[in-house]
Amino acid sequence: MKRLAPPLLRLSLLALVLALPNVSLAAVVSFCTGTLANSGQSFVNYSGTSSNTLATGNYMMTVSQSGPFAIQNLQGSWDGLAIGAYQPISGSRQVTFSGIIPSGLTPGQTVTVTFRIYNILGQLVDVSTTTASVNGQSAGWQKVWTAANQAGPAGYARHYIGDFDGDGAEDILGVSASGWMTLFHYRNNDWAWGWSNYGSTSAGGGIYDYRNNLVIGDFDGDGKDEALGVSGWVTMFHFDNGNWNWGWSTYGNTSDQVFAHANGGYLVSGNFDSASTPPTKDELVGVSASGWITMFRFNTAGTGWDWLWSTQGNTAHGMYGYRGNLRNGGDTNGDGKEELLGLSGWATNFHYTNNDFAWGWSTYGANHIGGMGYPQGAGDALLVGNIDYVDNKDEWFFIQNGPSANYATTEDWAGSNFAWRWSNHNFSPAVPFIGDWPLANNGGSNASYSLVKAVAGQPKYLVARRTFCSTTDMRMYLMSNVFANY
Repeated sequence: MKRLAPPLLRLSLLALVLALPNVSLAAVVSFCTGTLANSGQSFVNYSGTSSNTLATGNYMMTVSQSGPFAIQNLQGSWDGLAIGAYQPISGSRQVTFSGIIPSGLTPGQTVTVTFRIYNILGQLVDVSTTTASVNGQSAGWQKVWTAANQAGPAGYARHYIGDFDGDGAEDILGVSASGWMTLFHYRNNDWAWGWSNYGSTSAGGGIYDYRNNLVIGDFDGDGKDEALGVSGWVTMFHFDNGNWNWGWSTYGNTSDQVFAHANGGYLVSGNFDSASTPPTKDELVGVSASGWITMFRFNTAGTGWDWLWSTQGNTAHGMYGYRGNLRNGGDTNGDGKEELLGLSGWATNFHYTNNDFAWGWSTYGANHIGGMGYPQGAGDALLVGNIDYVDNKDEWFFIQNGPSANYATTEDWAGSNFAWRWSNHNFSPAVPFIGDWPLANNGGSNASYSLVKAVAGQPKYLVARRTFCSTTDMRMYLMSNVFANY
């Protein structure tokens, strides 16, 4: 005869089940970063932690993997204890996993490592994932610098590039989230600390108040770049005698046309018209919230901005449809003037000639630029600058961004269209790296890229930066083949 447990015992068991942790698949274990290791190399990832949301009790953790290759001897631990059996858990815990990347693998391949946590009833209460990827390097770029600590430019999330001291090399003006602004100069193969506000918001003539919107250019033609700050006021700062100094300003005048274009709109700097005196002076193109597009030049008296040209709100002008995303497209044809690049459903270059911006090259609706997909994905980078020795023209550098990024390509003007030059896919097998910089996030985030003429007389260098929780990976690369056309 089948016996049933007494009612009181059944109620006790039910109460025990109800008292156990709720089944939830919210991440309990998280990994700050994935693993990047060479083929044939053993590794240990120490960056996993528990969020301490599990009630005290016995739990079992397991580890599994999926992907194009199998990690050899994959193991995990929970505070140094091998996983795979029930063990008491209380408080925060460090979670690690280790293994060996097999030999002979193509760089860039990634395996997903999955951690699961089960409660004492065998219920799944957590699923967390991280990655293990094969390290590698693409040809064409050499690493010339990497951040040794957070005290240099790596510790600053925002970077403004310009030759602020007039020595022919560009500097980095870094802005941190903690209130610091610091100017870095590339000296003796390292980024050296220069001027800093040391956390003071009043240092440097108050430039810190404009930190979120600085437009860089040599607006007065003195051979040094200025920083034009846009906030409630528009103010120009000059770097002289080792300090930032307050120059021209609207002083709150809302009727000033530069302010009127910047307020709700934006400003683009560049040497669009070589008719200025001196011819190296940069102009400002302002795109107002009402759709006006106007070009200004700082006058020789230093008292304000001359109005050079404007669409006057004409919606039929060729640039009007691109007003949401106009940017400096560089001097891609080598005529000494930079173009305006409009990015919309089409991508189109505009040249300033005969006192107007004229339509030049365009995709005309094609879904690529020289073979690189257009439009780019959200977060992808398009850098502009002269990165080789073979000509005096600027190149376009397309860099994919995100967890599955695998393309980087440079292109330049070939006379009738933009032509594909260097790419990480020019080699077999193609590896998703620029030099040894992985294009995929690999657990990091906020990847940013810029081109910097770190050394006078040399092409521009590529600076790449990515955050990993409380740490930052920042590196700088120079093209490795001085005879190649990038």
